[in-house]
Amino acid sequence: MSAPCSPRPTSPPARPSSRSLAATSSPSTSPRASDIGRLLQSHVNPDNEELYLASFLLQEKHRPDSFWKPYVDSLPEAFPHVPLFFSESERTLLQGSFVLTLLQFQDYSLRQDHALLCQKVPGYERFSVEEFIWARLSVSSRNFGLKVGGLQGRALVPLADMLNHRRPPDVLWDTSKDGQFFVMTAQNPVASGLEIHDSYGAKSNDLLLLHFGFVAENNEQDEVFLSVGLPEGTPLASGKQKLLGLSSPTAKQPFKVPLQYEHAATQRMFAFLRVACAAPLELPRLAPRLLTGLGSIPPLSVANEERVLRSLGAACEARLAAFDTSLEEDERLLREGALSTNARGCVLMRREEKRLLRAWLELTRTGLSLLHMPRTELEQLAGRPESPWGQADRYVREAVLPLR
Repeated sequence: MSAPCSPRPTSPPARPSSRSLAATSSPSTSPRASDIGRLLQSHVNPDNEELYLASFLLQEKHRPDSFWKPYVDSLPEAFPHVPLFFSESERTLLQGSFVLTLLQFQDYSLRQDHALLCQKVPGYERFSVEEFIWARLSVSSRNFGLKVGGLQGRALVPLADMLNHRRPPDVLWDTSKDGQFFVMTAQNPVASGLEIHDSYGAKSNDLLLLHFGFVAENNEQDEVFLSVGLPEGTPLASGKQKLLGLSSPTAKQPFKVPLQYEHAATQRMFAFLRVACAAPLELPRLAPRLLTGLGSIPPLSVANEERVLRSLGAACEARLAAFDTSLEEDERLLREGALSTNARGCVLMRREEKRLLRAWLELTRTGLSLLHMPRTELEQLAGRPESPWGQADRYVREAVLPLR
């Protein structure tokens, strides 16, 4: 789906006779080697490459004779479409969404970074916090991850950063073998006058909204935050608390997970829950795995998995209860089409979260309904040409079937 957003303006028309576009900066500039880059390295030495790029942008913005002035002037002057600059009424539309928590952290961390640089780097105070946030958003919404000579890094690429997002994209990008050029290669013919799209990467909707100002419908890369902890009254709570690194027996651990059971993040969440829900006699079996850190822990028993699914279902229900509106209300608002661009993004964001939460809740209910089914019946269902379990199919085959 195409997702236009103002950080990357519409690209110029494609030339259908050309299959690739190669570009190199002249002069080629390394932010680390620039005047301000060397100051950052000597006084702070941050490991965040975006700080170097943003600081370089600010340096060049303040230089009237900068070679990069045309590029700096082409960047957006403001980002009213990203949540950091939403009005209070627009933010209210995100009630219940984890994006609000991420937004608070984003605002805090940007201001802390600016304060630290002003304190440590001589002359950095000439850049206001507003300018700094502008530069950081310019970089986070436009940079490319490049690999040159075995080294990986982030870069700003004029012209290339004007393309909007769509998956699958019209073009793929890379560096030339000699590392001298940035190359965009068309994957299909693009007629003259049509917009060219690239991909901003496999990102979840919260990241797309926070950094680019849009939400993708039916995003196959979407993820949702679920906070889980020790079940109330669980045996050996203090020991489990230490094993799981919780600050207290009632603390919650957030996991950002897609719907796919096989995903590494999902496996970590289930491993956490299987430990949290383990019976006293099951904990010794987990000791060797816990010594190397939580990764993937297979189901321990029917009783344990039942407790796992009930805990997970409760976490889904708690998240859904935090929203002021239902999924059906959100869909009605989106159908009516009377929302501003920002308001539509907020409603779309919370709707997509609810879709994922409902899908996870349905998975827990499917698992609970099958845990006590006779194995012969379960195997008959598993043998059908089309899965009767939909999105829960992988979980049923890899977690429920082995227990039966």
